[in-house]
Amino acid sequence: MTKYADLHIHTTASDGDYSPEAVVRAAKAQGFSALAITDHDTLSGLAEAQKISKEIGIELLTGVEISTVHQEKEVHILGYLIDPTNEYLQEKLNLMNNYRQERIAKMVKRLNDVGYEISLNRVYEISGQGAIGRPHVAKALWEKGYIKNIKEAFLKLLSPGCPAYIPRFKITPEEAIELITTAGGIPVLAHPGINLDDDLIPYLKNTGLMGLEVWHPEHSSQMVEKYYKIATQLDLLMTGGSDWHGNNKDASFSLGVIKVDYYHVEKLKLKHIEIRK
Repeated sequence: MTKYADLHIHTTASDGDYSPEAVVRAAKAQGFSALAITDHDTLSGLAEAQKISKEIGIELLTGVEISTVHQEKEVHILGYLIDPTNEYLQEKLNLMNNYRQERIAKMVKRLNDVGYEISLNRVYEISGQGAIGRPHVAKALWEKGYIKNIKEAFLKLLSPGCPAYIPRFKITPEEAIELITTAGGIPVLAHPGINLDDDLIPYLKNTGLMGLEVWHPEHSSQMVEKYYKIATQLDLLMTGGSDWHGNNKDASFSLGVIKVDYYHVEKLKLKHIEIRK
């Protein structure tokens, strides 16, 4: 029987809608053999996910998705099979999350200044124990009736060029790759089909990139074919996943929309053994 994995999932530890335990149970219920928790700029959901994955019998790959900036564009680097106890990685992610809190406070103030009456306390309540982010601000706006959905908040208010946008903490893709490899992990370029110059891929390969996310909800069949070819030509590992955030994204990002053959998990694990020698 063919085994499948989803290697790109978010939880309440960052901006997902479900707890790490709920995510692991959902993946098991859908018949996945393996999953990766890849929360944005945090490792805080991994311990809970590891515990429940052992209890119910589904393989968990430790992961993270690090937000970076290259030439004023966002570039996300996934890290697989990282050591969550690595102090260097923990310190850098803590620094990024401290700035994240300052950034959200400034966004809320900007919104208040232009007539959107939401409170920072409410945004923190919505984020719960997770790393606070723009989706939590969007939910606060939605609760007040200022927007029809989360996507509208990003399009009108919270993205670059919009009234309440504040730039993120700037870390380069090269720095993220170095962080992941220092923690014993495998760096993979996330969803390259989203507003990314393909010339960046061979450049990042030369700086230590080891993989490419080929399968993603926002990749058309033509994109999948293209990135499969690029990964093959550059001898890069291939990954994929639903980028599931629960109800924080539309149905095209639902768990189960992307099923990656377990063969690619095995390739990741073989590479991990190779780089640890």
